Amino acid sequence: MRERSTTLSVLASRGGLRRTLVAYGLYSLVEIAIWVAIILYAYAEGGATLAGLVAVIQLLPAALIGPALASFGDRMNRGTALVLAQTGVAVTTALTTVTLLVAAPVPVVIGSSMLATIAIAVVRPIHFAALPQLARGPQELVSANALSSSAEGLAMFLGPIVAGLGAQVAGPWLVFSAASVTCLLATALCLRLPLGSPITSEDDDDEGWRAAIQGMAVLWREWGAFALLLILATRFVLLGALDVLGVAYSEEVLLMGEAGAGFVIGAVGIGGLVGGLIAGSASMRPRLAPVVGVGGVLQGLAFASVALVLVLAPAMVLLALSGAAAAVMMVGGRTLLQRTSDAGVLARVFAVQEGVALLGTSLGAALAPMLVAQFTPSGSFVPLGLGVVLLTVAVYGLLRRLDARAVLYPEEMALLGAVRFLEVLPPYEREQLAQAATWMDVEAGSVVIRQGDPGDRFYVIAHGEFSVSIDGNVLPAPLGAGVGFGETALLRSVPRTATITCVAAGRLLALEAPDFLAAVTGNPDGHRLAQEMSEGYLRDD
Repeated sequence: MRERSTTLSVLASRGGLRRTLVAYGLYSLVEIAIWVAIILYAYAEGGATLAGLVAVIQLLPAALIGPALASFGDRMNRGTALVLAQTGVAVTTALTTVTLLVAAPVPVVIGSSMLATIAIAVVRPIHFAALPQLARGPQELVSANALSSSAEGLAMFLGPIVAGLGAQVAGPWLVFSAASVTCLLATALCLRLPLGSPITSEDDDDEGWRAAIQGMAVLWREWGAFALLLILATRFVLLGALDVLGVAYSEEVLLMGEAGAGFVIGAVGIGGLVGGLIAGSASMRPRLAPVVGVGGVLQGLAFASVALVLVLAPAMVLLALSGAAAAVMMVGGRTLLQRTSDAGVLARVFAVQEGVALLGTSLGAALAPMLVAQFTPSGSFVPLGLGVVLLTVAVYGLLRRLDARAVLYPEEMALLGAVRFLEVLPPYEREQLAQAATWMDVEAGSVVIRQGDPGDRFYVIAHGEFSVSIDGNVLPAPLGAGVGFGETALLRSVPRTATITCVAAGRLLALEAPDFLAAVTGNPDGHRLAQEMSEGYLRDD
C-alpha cells in the first residue's frame, strides 16, 4: 500500500511532471477513442472487410513514419517537441472532423484519419524520453512510468465507451472533434515544461529517417535491448488479436454478440489500470529482468487460459490478469530502456519501440482471423498466449545481460549529489555518471594528484582527509567527505594546479575526464557552477 501511495504522490510532487502525466492521460484517451471511431465508421461504410483494411492503413504508415518524426525529440528541447507533437494530433483530428462533417469520400476520410494516427505515434516516444528529465530520481521515474501505464489501461477501457456513445449520438465526427479539443488541452499542459535539449555530440547531425535508423542501430548493437523490444511487442500483438478474437469469442462461445465483445476487450484495460498502479512497487528494485520476464509469462498464460472458460465473468478476470501482467511488464521494460539507453538517443529508441508496437498490433490483427479459421475462436487464445510465454523464456538470458548494465548505484548517486555543480544535473545524468564511476581506496601518505601533471580524472571524497598544497605550501583547511576536486584542470585544459595528498586513509569516487566533461559541460547550470568554482580556486592561487 505504501508503494502505491508513493506512485500516486507523483501527481502532487512537481508541476512539470504532473502536467506531463495529465497530458499523457488525455492523449491516451484520444488515441483509443479515435481508433475505435474510425473502425466504426469503416464498418458502417463497408462492413468487416473495409474495417480490417482500414486497421492496416492506419497502423502501417504510422509504424514506418512515426519513428522518423519522433526522432526530432532528440534534436530539440523536449518540451517544445511535446507541444508540437500534441498540436499535430489536435490539427489532424480537427481535419478528420471536417472531412466527416462535409461527407467527404471514404478514401479522403480514411486518409485524414491516417494522418491523425501518424501524429499519435509521435507523442508517446517523446513522452517517455522526457520523463527522465522531469523525474527527481529513480523512484519518481518508476512512479511516472507506472502512472503512464495506468493511464493507458484506463484509456483502453473508457476509449471504446466514449467512441461508441459519441458515434451513436451524433456520429464519428463528434468523437474526432472532442479529440481535437482534448489534445489542445493536452498541448496547453505541455507549455513551459522545465525540459532542456538532450546532450548530443557535435557530429550527431542525423535527422529524420537517418536519426530513426540510428535508434534502431542502438537497439540492434545491444542484443539484450533487442530482446526487450520483442517482449514488449507481445503486448500489442495480443491487443491487436483481441480486437478480432473478442468479437468472435463473444458471438460464438459466449453467445452475447457485440455487447459481450465490449466487455471482453475492455477487461484488458481494467487490468492495465490496476497493473499500472502495482507496477510502481514491482519496478523500484535494482534488477528489472525478473519483473519483465514474470510479467511476460503471466500475460501469456492468462491469455491462453481464456480457452478453458465458457462464461463471461471468468473470461474477463483472466483477460484483466493478462492486462495487469502486461502493464507490469511494460513499466519494468520502459524503465530498463531509460536506464540503459544514452540520453541523447532516448527519443529515437522509444520511437523504434512505438513503431514495433504498431507493427505488433497489425500482426495480431492479421493473425487472429487465420487462427479462428484454423482453430475455434476459443482455441485461438492458446497459440497466441503460449507463443508469448515461449518467446519470453527464450530471450530471458539476453534480458538478464541487459539488466546487469542497469543496476542502481544509490551510494554513488548520493555522493555525486553532494557536489554543488553535480547536484544541479538531472537525476538521470547523475545516474549515468554513477554507473561510469569507479571506487579508489587510498592509504595515508599517497599522492592522488600532483601539481603540474595533466588532468585525467575528477574525484569526490567518500571518507578520509586530504591536504591541499600549492607550490609546496600546504593550505590550512584539509578536504573531507563530500568534497570534489580535480575539475579545474579538466574544465580549463591546464595542468593540475595543486597537489592533493591523503592524510588519513580514505576512499574516493573517480570519474574519467570524458565522462565528467560530457555531463558537466552539457548542462548549463552545472557548467556555470563548475567554472565559478574553478575560477575561485585560481584566484586563491
